[in-house]
Order: sequence, then C-alpha cells, then structure tokens
Amino acid sequence: MSEEEVSEWQRLPAPLQHQFYDHARREAQRRIRILRELNGKLRGLRGLLRFRVVDEGDWRDLKVGVVDGSSPPAPDVRLGGSYALFCSSFKIFQGDELIDEGYRSGMLFRGNTERFSSRAILRLLMTRLERLSALECLERGVDWLIIDGSFFGFRYRCRRVEEAEFTWYEADEGGEVMELSSTGEELIRELFRDTERLLDANAVAIVKRVRTAAIDGFLLSRRWSGIEGASNPAERIREVRIGLPDKMILSMLMPTGHYFLYSDLFQYPGSFYIYSVLSGIAEEWVRERLRKGQGIEFEDLLAFSKARVEHRERRENILDDLFQSIYIDTIFNKLERGYFRAYESAPACCFEINRDKPLDEILPYLIGFNNMDTGHPFPLDLVDMDVGMPIWFTREFVEEVEAQVIKEAGAELAERYFQYMNPQKKWGYR
Repeated sequence: MSEEEVSEWQRLPAPLQHQFYDHARREAQRRIRILRELNGKLRGLRGLLRFRVVDEGDWRDLKVGVVDGSSPPAPDVRLGGSYALFCSSFKIFQGDELIDEGYRSGMLFRGNTERFSSRAILRLLMTRLERLSALECLERGVDWLIIDGSFFGFRYRCRRVEEAEFTWYEADEGGEVMELSSTGEELIRELFRDTERLLDANAVAIVKRVRTAAIDGFLLSRRWSGIEGASNPAERIREVRIGLPDKMILSMLMPTGHYFLYSDLFQYPGSFYIYSVLSGIAEEWVRERLRKGQGIEFEDLLAFSKARVEHRERRENILDDLFQSIYIDTIFNKLERGYFRAYESAPACCFEINRDKPLDEILPYLIGFNNMDTGHPFPLDLVDMDVGMPIWFTREFVEEVEAQVIKEAGAELAERYFQYMNPQKKWGYR
C-alpha cells in the first residue's frame, strides 16, 4: 500500500485505533440521543412562535445603499509602535442594479509607550468611517440603508478608550488625506449622534454574529411553575431549555419567506436582552437561592436579570447624558429585532430596525435580493467582499513604509533607525 493510501487512523498503533473506534461509536450514540431530545423540544416549541409571511412587493423600485467596513485582525507592531489600517465602502443599488459606490480608508499609529488599546480605538474609528459612508448614501437620496452589524454594537469598546487621545490619518471618497485628532469621549459622542441620524432615516442593520438565547428564557417563563415545583429545579431547567442560540432554532423552524419578531414574544422589543441573560444564569441563580433557603419565584429571577443587563450597559457606556437620552430607551423600546429566512438551504438572518419605520417596505428586498449561500442580503455580501482586507495586508503596508523611508532617507540613516525597532528583520539593502 502506498503512503498516500494510508489513512491517518491507520498510522496509530492498533490498540489506539480500536479505542478511538469505540470512542466514535459511543459518541455517535450520545449525539443520536441528544438529537432525538432536541427534535422533541423543537416540536413542542413550534406552536409557541409566530412566523409572519413576507408580503410580495416591488422591491426593484427601491434605491438602497449598503455599507460595510473592515480592518485586518491585528496591528503590525514595528517602527516604534503599532500600525492599524481600516476602510469602509458603500454601494447604491436601484433594485438589483449597481448605480454608485464609494470608498474611504484610514491609518492609525500608536507609539509603544502610549496607553490604551489600539485595537479598541481601531474598531471605533472603523465604525466612524462606516457611519460617514452611510450618511453619504443618505445625501445621495437612497430610500433605504443597510448596514453591517448592530446599530449600537460599538458600545462594548467605549469604556476602554474613555480617556484616550489619538491622531489618525483618513482619506475621503475623493482620496484626499487628512490628519485628524480626537479624544475617546469625543469619538464616542460622534458615533452616538451619527447612529441616531441613521435611526431617524430608513435604515436596517444586519447582525451576522449573534448568540442571543432569548427563546430559552421565554420557555423558562412559560414553564416556571413546573420548575418551581420540581424536586430538582436546576435539573428541570436543563430539561426545559433547548440549549441553542435563537438563530439556530429559528433556522430549523421558520419557513422560507417568513420573518419573526421578538416583540411577538415579549412585552417590550428589547426584553430579549433580559431573557437571553436569564436563560444563561437561571440554573446558578436557583442553586444559590435554594442554598440560602430563599424562594425561586420567576419575578425575582426576571428582576435580577434585568438589573444585570442594566448594570452591564451602564458599565460599558461612559456618557451618562447620552445613555439616558438615547441609548437605554432606544434599545429597550424603539429598536425592533427579528429574523427572516430567504432560502431553505440558508440560515435565518438577524436584523434590527427602528419600530417606527416601515419594515414591510424593506423586507421584500432583503429576501428577494438575497445570497442563497449565506442568507444575507446579496448587496451586503458584495460590499463585504470588496472591503475585506487580507490578514497580512498591514504587514505589507509597513514594509512599504520602510522601503520608502530607505529610498528617501538613505540606507545608512534607515538602518541606524530601524535596527533597534525591527531586530527581527535582516537588512539586505547593502
């Protein structure tokens, strides 16, 4: 038998091969048991969820702007500090026809001795560039905007840069480069203001990476009386919970051409934040209460979960006036979150929208002009591919900076400067 025909399994000693075959067989049986339990839970859940039909609409008359941004995953640490790059792009479609597009880019340099995370600053600067591209679409008269990521997804980076001061370079759509400076607080205020402007317009956010488990929280609320009366309440909680994120549950249950809204489950649109936290802490909360000899009424668990969510949001948000006037009221009462499903082969897609905006107008577009592979609106995937920066691009950018320094300043001066900044690099220009 040739080397190529030997499987990796066959390379192991025979006793290990037999042991791992046994592991695989036992694990397969466990998976089958779990899948059967899951199937039973999903059948019971189906009747509790409301799926609405997306009405057919002539979405080809809509003029839609789509915005996304990107930055390589890690800064390049050289030349006495870290270089980080970021960009954004917009595309405008008339129906399914691309009629306009634009690009912006930026560069952040942070010295080795400077405080604060360059990564946190970078993500906020990238969001700022995305907001500028979105506002430019509005100036060009789009009917709707589609943005990538939750409207307030940037909030978890605010606390890290509260007191930072930084300078960066930015190129607008025309390619003109500007040097800009800001404090962390000024940048965050700008992001809140621009996000509020988007919410006042016709805008929908597509949330790709979402781990919300509010449906499990909803199930616990429905069946709490049985949990409360069980001999082992914590174990009963595990039996009630499905144990999957909402996106996965809805991808398995929701028919194509339909959508789902959290406001159909809960009194307030933003309650899904609370019920998602509730589903995650319920077991630990019950055990702790019983250990102390306290009751486990659902209203107490709900109040505890709400307090935890509000504490988390206040801890992350540094601007008390904006927090009170815009943020908390918006996420709990004004932002609708839901899912739609365009294809049988694609997962459900999560979205956010201002409750006052005509969702029925944009849903036919989101489903009708959709990527069969991802389930996302096709224009969003297109702009995502355009702005996606290669993982090693920042390294090549810094190498270009080095090369131009050598060319302009001369090899001797460059070597004297760089040899301590980049001890890992072998200089070969002599």
